[in-house]
Amino acid sequence: MKVEFTHDITCVWSALGYARFRRAAEEHRAAGGELEVVFRPYRPAVSSPSRGHLQLDPAARAEQIARAAAADGLVVNLGRIVPAPTARAHRLIALAAAHGTAEDMAARLYRAYFTEGLDIADADVLRGLASTIGVRWGSGMDGERLRVESAQPVRASGPQVPVFRFPDGTVLVGAVSLAALRSELRRADSTRRLCWPAPDRAPTAEPAL
Repeated sequence: MKVEFTHDITCVWSALGYARFRRAAEEHRAAGGELEVVFRPYRPAVSSPSRGHLQLDPAARAEQIARAAAADGLVVNLGRIVPAPTARAHRLIALAAAHGTAEDMAARLYRAYFTEGLDIADADVLRGLASTIGVRWGSGMDGERLRVESAQPVRASGPQVPVFRFPDGTVLVGAVSLAALRSELRRADSTRRLCWPAPDRAPTAEPAL
């Protein structure tokens, strides 16, 4: 089963949504379910670095978000965030996807940005993060020549992020609750199993009466 996740690494709602989705995905796989996550980067048509897309929220709202993130295992240190463009970081996720480690790479980038206050636009920082996941940084990253379909940005004309697209056509937008993600994974998987073509079987003879 394939789920598409459209997100931006500097968006706190994306970070919170992904933290919840990652938990739901781990539970789904532990129960025997199959799941592939395809990452789709989002960039506004006019991109400007921000403090996790929180610059318009009052301080109380920001702290509320930080508490909600902590409940889902993501530490958000608002005072340490380093505003940064995300194109190169998204390309790193695409590179990690080729190694089967995109989910770990995305989680590492969210932690680097929101928890550790690292500059995720810096090539040396990204090279170090790639190393921790076992992804080899190549000349294509330094020269910004990496071209992978999943690394193409979704422009601002689409829905806001995060966006979860399930194989049955269901679309969930925003920092969806953990319960909703669990439920949708179960439902989408059940639908997929029901629609999966039955294996060909040789005809059997009718039993003699």
